[in-house]
Parts: sequence; structure tokens; C-alpha cells
Amino acid sequence: LEDEAIALIARAADGSVRDGLSLLDRAIAHGGDSISGDEVRAMLGLADRTGIFDLFEHLLSGDIAAALTEIRALYDGGADPLVVLQDLLDLTHWLTRLKVAPSAADDVTVPEAERVRGAAFAEKLSMPVLTRTWQVLLKGVGECRTAPSAISAVEMVLVRLAYAADLPTPA
Repeated sequence: LEDEAIALIARAADGSVRDGLSLLDRAIAHGGDSISGDEVRAMLGLADRTGIFDLFEHLLSGDIAAALTEIRALYDGGADPLVVLQDLLDLTHWLTRLKVAPSAADDVTVPEAERVRGAAFAEKLSMPVLTRTWQVLLKGVGECRTAPSAISAVEMVLVRLAYAADLPTPA
């Protein structure tokens, strides 16, 4: 059992021991003796964290073509579109925490690459941009849940977010 696989299962269980054991049982059934992070990610419909960071960067730089290519690659790789939006929400929350409390980057449970990249994002992005991003993504999660096609709904949310990146702040 790879450390990354354990971390993904723990994150998906969200504090529930019963859910964690159930997910671990499913992973063992799918992977046997050797369970990798990629296998757990596929089983849960999760996106690779690097892909989430890349998608976030494309969105906030206003590069909608690259963002749509990235979301399609994540989707084709088995990521659930709703989970991708939720991952973007989690990333936005974490970056906001880094912005107001930079010591949060010292959390050893976060991989080094994410800490470095997250600190760079938090330094570069303003609080109005982060809060606007949060609001667009939060509204998008609700839209994705009720849309007939989750991937279409997510793509539309991402288009909205990429175009909002160029807008001036309320100030």
C-alpha cells in the first residue's frame, strides 16, 4: 500500500473510520496486494493534484483554451467533474488560508511540491480574486449537481471563471 494511496483513502473518508475501512476494502479488491495512488485515484474518480494546480493556474491566468484541454484530460482520465470542482474549491480555500496565515504552508501533511506551488499562488493572488473564485466555484458545484451533463456544466463554470479572471476587483 503506497503512502499516497493511504492519504487519498483518508481524505475521501473525511474522518469516518467506517468509510475509510470500506474504501480500503474496495481498493484491496481492485488492486490486490499492491495498491498505488493512481489505482485509488481511478477508483474514487479523483483528479491528479498536479492537474488541479495546472487547471487552477490556467483559469486564473484567463487561458480558457488550456483550461478546457486540462479538464477534458482529467475527465478522460477518469476524474469525476464534480470532484474536480470540489478539488478546485478546496485549493481556493487552502490558498486563502495561506494568504491570511502563511504559516499554513508549513503543514507536513501537504506534499512539498504543493506547498511550494501553493505559496507562490497565495503570494501572487489578491484576496478579492480568491473570494470571487470561491463564489464562482461554489455556485458551480450546485449547478453541476443538477445539470443533465456534469462535464458540460463544469466546462461552463470554468469558462465563467476564466473570463472573470480579467475583470477588475470590486474596489
